[in-house]
Amino acid sequence: SGCSFLQDRCYPGVDFVAIVRALIILMLLCVVNSSRGQDSVRTVPDTSFDRYFRFENPAPLSCLLTYFPPFFLQHGIELKMFIRSGKFRAIRSARGDRRAVDAIFVRAMKLTDNNTAIALLLSTFASFDHRMVGLKIPIFKLFFPLSNESGEEFAHRVRNLPARLFADTPADSAGDRDKLQHFFGSAFLAFLSESGESAERVGRFVEEGEDAFIVGGVDDQRDRRANDLGARFGLALLENNRQLPSAFFTRDLAGRRSSIVHTYCTGVW
Repeated sequence: SGCSFLQDRCYPGVDFVAIVRALIILMLLCVVNSSRGQDSVRTVPDTSFDRYFRFENPAPLSCLLTYFPPFFLQHGIELKMFIRSGKFRAIRSARGDRRAVDAIFVRAMKLTDNNTAIALLLSTFASFDHRMVGLKIPIFKLFFPLSNESGEEFAHRVRNLPARLFADTPADSAGDRDKLQHFFGSAFLAFLSESGESAERVGRFVEEGEDAFIVGGVDDQRDRRANDLGARFGLALLENNRQLPSAFFTRDLAGRRSSIVHTYCTGVW
């Protein structure tokens, strides 16, 4: 055999047969221990939601991969799946809608390895509550899709979107779920430009143009408030990218900003 050849010709005095047997036994033990560990994971129910609100430390510069279109599209799909999931419904039920928004952002950060800008952009797309947007053009109207989900998937995700965000949230079932896209979109613009003024100008343009150019659009003061709070959230992320959105769902936030120290996407700003 091969072991006998090595023992006789190359390494006399070494019992290769015993070594091979020991390796086989070790492999079998690893398989058994692994299966036992999997069984214990399956049998112990996950009754805590803490991990959905906990940021992680990814490998250095791993966040750069999220800029590639295949990863961006994949992470967008995964974030929408998370919002549609029964686990997310359980989070809303147990912790409330504001904390559920935190879970969306934390999930986006985990998917993108703490690439804050892309996490905000994915959170914006995952919060869209319109499947199509229509533009008012002279003589006719032109509609564009905002989601590649099926009709059933889209309706399921929109039903799961957090809706009770403010003290004065409307009592109907829709509540303020349409404010999430304004909040995260404005946060993305403020973070990207490092300027609340840029986000404010874009938000004002969108709100003023919505009534004029978007089918069914209106200039809504509540949208403007969501834009403002989102911009403050985005600026706060420049200083510490482990801020949570729920801390910004209030009318009387003081818009203060201190010096910015940039450490890119792997740690705390």
